Amino acid sequence: MKKIEITENEAPQRIDRFLSKYLNNAQNSVIYRLLRKNIVRINSKRIKENEILQIGDVVSISLSDNQISDLQKEKPQICAEKLNLNIVYEDDEILVADKPVGLLTHPDKTEYKNTLAAQVQTYLSRLCTKTFRPAPVQRLDKNTSGLVIFAKTYNSLQFYNEQMRNRKIEKKYLAVVEGKIEKAGEIKGFLEKDEKKNKVFLSQEPSDNSKFVHTEYFPKETKDKFSLLEITLHTGRSHQIRASMEYIGHSIVGDKKYNKSNFDGEKYQLLHAYKITLANGKIIESRAERIYEFWGKI
Repeated sequence: MKKIEITENEAPQRIDRFLSKYLNNAQNSVIYRLLRKNIVRINSKRIKENEILQIGDVVSISLSDNQISDLQKEKPQICAEKLNLNIVYEDDEILVADKPVGLLTHPDKTEYKNTLAAQVQTYLSRLCTKTFRPAPVQRLDKNTSGLVIFAKTYNSLQFYNEQMRNRKIEKKYLAVVEGKIEKAGEIKGFLEKDEKKNKVFLSQEPSDNSKFVHTEYFPKETKDKFSLLEITLHTGRSHQIRASMEYIGHSIVGDKKYNKSNFDGEKYQLLHAYKITLANGKIIESRAERIYEFWGKI
């Protein structure tokens, strides 16, 4: 028999969802059969599949170690060979890292090991369990740099995800765009993805698959044929800033996907998430060095 004491990283959640993570090699039918046959109990009591786990509960699984092992699939070893993590802020609930360009926020089909999430999880390995790993609250494109929030506990992940959904966390970016912008403005429209091109495009007309977006921009300085902008997101969609700036004819410098002028002076797009303001008023900032380095060379 295996006994697991529930901590804040597992509660509150349904027992069937907990088991699907703990027994991650088991099909749903197997998990529900274990519940139905009373093989899984909470505090030695019979339970239903929608039972909510609480801190301090003890989950018992009446299987041998070998049987449990067969229902668990070991995840690939997290290996951050070049752990060069730039931590901007950390408390008991969250960690904020400054992501460099060229690094994925989290794994995808092309890369598992070398990601910002892997680096953070390596740094916070003491908090990793079979059912929880510190996870990003928001994401940045691979070639966008800047601040990413990671939740260190299950409760904080739920809390900050809700804060992000309800737009209680303010995110500001710095960007260098082509052309002169001398007045503040806003861009509203409907964003839709072109799956074949793996791009999004902005339209003023909604469709069944489009999502409303709202972006504000504020010029900080203009120089030569470029503008340095502070950009505020009021919605958070994939490629929202990049597609929105292209839509108004001021593409981000170095953006190989959305910059039609094919400017080749920069390898990566000059877009950096430099400031986060939490709902409690806490402001977290990054130095945005690569943005100002480029600006200083113009």
